[in-house]
Amino acid sequence: MRIEVMYFGMLAEITGQTREFWETTENLTVAAFRSQVVGKYPMLEHKKFKIAVNKRIAEDTALIPEQGELALLPPFAGG
Repeated sequence: MRIEVMYFGMLAEITGQTREFWETTENLTVAAFRSQVVGKYPMLEHKKFKIAVNKRIAEDTALIPEQGELALLPPFAGG
């Protein structure tokens, strides 16, 4: 399974990239992906971020579809 992963803001700074492709042999939930990405980038462990799947904020229990597009989004500030 191939997943496109995009990083924004401080998350791009931590990972050193804005986009990468994630290869996996298993179906992943958002929680399982979060665990894997933190394993690859340990500096993300204590950072708060949301994960959007195909442009929608997803719950941790959501399954990531084949050819899914993930966006890791840092907290927003607005006014």
